[in-house]
Amino acid sequence: MMNAPSPLAEQALEHSRRGDFDQALAVAKRALAEQPADFGLTLFVGLLHARRMELDDAEAQFRAAAALSPADPVPRLELARLLIGLNRLDEAEELLRSTPLQGLQPKRLAALIHLRRTQHAPAAKLFEEIVGADPRDFESWGNLGICRFGMGDPQGAVDALARAISLRPDQPRFHEKWAEAQIAAGTGEEGLRSALAQASARPADPLIRVTAARLQDLLGRPEQALQSLEDALRIGPACVPALLALAKLHERQNRIDEFADLVERIGATGEPIAELPLLQARLAFRRGEFERALQLAADAPATVDPGSRALLVGQIHDRLGNAAQAFAAFSEMNRDTGLAPDIVAERAQSYRERIDRHTRLLTAQWLRDWRPAAVNDEIRDPVFLVGFPRSGTTLLDTFLMGHPELIITEERPMLDTVLRRLGGYERIAELDDDGIAELRQLYFREADVYAPDRGERLLVDKQPFAMNEAALIHRLFPNARLLFVERHPCDAVLSNFITRFEPNPALANFVTLEAAARLYDQMMTLWTKSRDLLPLRVHEVRYERLVAGAESEMQALIQFLGLDWNAALLDNRATAQERGFINTPSYSQVVEPLYKRAAGRWERYREQMEPVLPILTPWAQRMGYEV
Repeated sequence: MMNAPSPLAEQALEHSRRGDFDQALAVAKRALAEQPADFGLTLFVGLLHARRMELDDAEAQFRAAAALSPADPVPRLELARLLIGLNRLDEAEELLRSTPLQGLQPKRLAALIHLRRTQHAPAAKLFEEIVGADPRDFESWGNLGICRFGMGDPQGAVDALARAISLRPDQPRFHEKWAEAQIAAGTGEEGLRSALAQASARPADPLIRVTAARLQDLLGRPEQALQSLEDALRIGPACVPALLALAKLHERQNRIDEFADLVERIGATGEPIAELPLLQARLAFRRGEFERALQLAADAPATVDPGSRALLVGQIHDRLGNAAQAFAAFSEMNRDTGLAPDIVAERAQSYRERIDRHTRLLTAQWLRDWRPAAVNDEIRDPVFLVGFPRSGTTLLDTFLMGHPELIITEERPMLDTVLRRLGGYERIAELDDDGIAELRQLYFREADVYAPDRGERLLVDKQPFAMNEAALIHRLFPNARLLFVERHPCDAVLSNFITRFEPNPALANFVTLEAAARLYDQMMTLWTKSRDLLPLRVHEVRYERLVAGAESEMQALIQFLGLDWNAALLDNRATAQERGFINTPSYSQVVEPLYKRAAGRWERYREQMEPVLPILTPWAQRMGYEV
């Protein structure tokens, strides 16, 4: 039985009710020093420590409270929740198993353990039972949405997360996941319209503007996202989710001074913000303070965005030359996809099977069976910048942006839109004059959306995976020039493995080295066959030559495009700084001086790459690289 609260305990409770948790903790500790055996005070101090993210102190207090009142379930439940937060899942599971507890809370914690282990199906089953018994449990609705997202059911995720948000609109984690689920469900534009309408209807709510910003960013409109976040901060200058999102956008924009100012501003809020140590670590890394960055990253909670934390730890160890530690961190990063592992594997395999089907279809006989057709308009065909991802396409497009007669679109879905309208790769053979004209018009209408100021400039469509669509490109754009960027296969595959991507069917192949190597083999097989059978106009750019001596490589390329030389092409750093947002994982590298550290990087990881060398060595030798 709890004792009547002492005057100091009453003061602590009053501070807590007012939201002054620092003072509440200070006073509660004084009260506990006077009454060390007080169960209620001990538990209260533990809860205050947990709120301040002082998790070791919180654990000690919860254990002490459990010892003071062995029959009371509350400290054990709080301890189990804390252990889950620390990712000590076996301990949490054992605690729940060894202490029979009644009610929904033990079931919630068991579901959370499943969720943390990415066991989405059993977690979803438990959360469904919980919300069936308690339809107003916003947290379980939100976690059910996260489970459904992980199971590859984005629309089910949208529905559950929307229910959570309707019950508790102040939960930024569920807002962010709702936005991601809308994109995955293909309803991102609808979601954005809804968010903007809610923002209009709730002029004093900054959080809905953060949600709109997330959707705008995911839809490829980071400049609009910036505006939404600035609007949010005008309404609520201390809105932590807006500050966090804006800091991340500024870092991606390579505006490091603004990023640093926001990190300092977030720290000055005095709130226990779990994401702050990771932001501080990222800032130290961008400043070249690698040892400090590593310590800060180690101090960041492992369960707060674990994939980003593992990515940063891997990047730091890579820069410090610690290959084994870096590889282990990148492997951990690739396990944090937000999806069940079998879903990721199925997506990756489905994409590779699609490439295999195209490769089998592409034969000399199939080409002879194409229906005679011609291009009858006067529109100049675009240039396609292709290559296996992470082979240097972003570096090259940054160079090209320095030429006044070129305009570059960066991984925009013009060809994807055309493919959807076409209705199947095999239908390329059926196209007639009208079909080609329709698809060309569709392509250029889409291009005008993403490059509205194109004018008379030559369009360069940078889309690495378009190397898989050479047959379609040739059919629609017979005069198109293709710039193919090549890089040592081992470096290209490794670079994808150590990069964090959203696991769509193509990029899901990069969560394991084996899948990445197999994808390389299949894409290069299709590309080589395309070049053998189709009269493609291709110019090869080698990444290693580009970083070793950009001028000669760029002069040959510009001559291939039939353009006059312009010395501004060589100032890639100035061009990159002027670009603002760079919508690829290379955003932070292209603003640096040209460096050679990534050329031959794979040699440091030779031990880890041994299993895939039999796949990659034939391609390396064919391209003249040593293995």
